[in-house]
Amino acid sequence: MKIARPLPAVGIGYRSAIGDWTRENLAHFDMLEITVDHCLSSGESVASEIFDLVGQIPMTAHGIGLSIGTDVPLDLAYLDKVATIVQRLQAPAYSEHLAFTRAPGRDLANLLPLPKTEEVAESIITKVRMIQSRIPVPFLLENISYLFEWPESQMTDVAFLNLICTETGAGLLLDVENLYLNAHNHGFDPHAFLNDLPAGIVKEVHVAGGVTVHKDFLARPFLADSHSHPVPDGALDLLDRVLVRHRPDAVVLERDDRLQEFDEILADVRRIRARVDAMQSESGHASTLIAASD
Repeated sequence: MKIARPLPAVGIGYRSAIGDWTRENLAHFDMLEITVDHCLSSGESVASEIFDLVGQIPMTAHGIGLSIGTDVPLDLAYLDKVATIVQRLQAPAYSEHLAFTRAPGRDLANLLPLPKTEEVAESIITKVRMIQSRIPVPFLLENISYLFEWPESQMTDVAFLNLICTETGAGLLLDVENLYLNAHNHGFDPHAFLNDLPAGIVKEVHVAGGVTVHKDFLARPFLADSHSHPVPDGALDLLDRVLVRHRPDAVVLERDDRLQEFDEILADVRRIRARVDAMQSESGHASTLIAASD
């Protein structure tokens, strides 16, 4: 029997390529994050192995196929399918990327950033409200990593996110790895980003590890979000800052390459849990001191 742990729960993103290993090692995880699109497009066997986990371990729902930033109406048939998957998973939330992955008639096969303008924000706000009307669990938006900035952007990353989330009541799935590498690649202060987030807006957290790209044409090394290596300490330090002002329900380790490096995956889970436990211990100690002084 799994021992109940205080929030945030610590887990991994489920990947069918290591599904057998994941099921054999459920005791190491408090929860799993399920990509709803894998249930829809990876075949009945993958969907069945995921649905068989319902009741064995808590799961939350994440998406990669919405493309909320594409300048066309949302695919309502797709949303209805997502709603069905979310219900079957008994997921407490559904998250998607604040990005676009498609242009009309073309799959771009990448998460691309949006121009950060009030006009674009208003378009996203309208779509978020539509999503909220069709999927009966809290909707969360995730910050992405990006290679470039649109010249017409008028807002910072955090101002753009705050505008959309405060207008709609959507929560934030904060990817601290994306924040860590964007700050390095684009030259902004990640701590200022975190300070500008309203307290409590972060409902889930992603962590991951990438690679450093060295090329002669680059002014400095570029950090790439490959989900292939151990989580950098810098990203875990940002997680510490998040846990001071927010109470996320889950912290999820993402891994999409070098999946057979099981020792690395479990070591990252332990490192994440150690950070979570340390913050909870520190918070509990502070509360005890306050109570003793009253």
